Amino acid sequence: MRDPTALRTLSSPNLPVRVAMVPVRTFLRLKSWQQPEAPIVLCGQGLPGQVGQILGGAMRVQCIGPGDWLIRSREFSSSDLREQFEASPSMGGLCLVDLSDAFACFELDGFAARDVLSKGCGLDFHPQAFPVGRCARTRFAQIPTVVEHLNDSPCFDLCVPRSYSSYLHAWLMDSALEFQGR
Repeated sequence: MRDPTALRTLSSPNLPVRVAMVPVRTFLRLKSWQQPEAPIVLCGQGLPGQVGQILGGAMRVQCIGPGDWLIRSREFSSSDLREQFEASPSMGGLCLVDLSDAFACFELDGFAARDVLSKGCGLDFHPQAFPVGRCARTRFAQIPTVVEHLNDSPCFDLCVPRSYSSYLHAWLMDSALEFQGR
């Protein structure tokens, strides 16, 4: 199997989209099976409570469903984050699973990024419908994916099961070639 870190980046002056694999040190999933009495706190910050909300910073937290969060970090190890949860009094009814080796993240940016994304799923990527700082769990190119709108350039993150990383990379590169020369 090809090393996913060896995937080439699609970027050149005449291509309106850049595709790159994003290194992630830690990827955790937090699931709650009961309504917490108080906001859940991690590293001194309350986790987002509404689906689609994001908590940014050194630790990115995406609320992907009611009582369901993806937590990723380039700085913190999974053991560091688990210790933070174990010290939290609001831990009742929660399950934390380390998925660090199970997911791959891609960054897609450039003026045609929305057009490329629209080819792969039914989400509306218009800035009013999917503003900066929002995420959604969806199927993209027939792959279960979490998409996050990072900034107005526009720039998006796509997190997918690692076994699909080569397929998704090839799909994004092929789709972006259509917009060459614009």
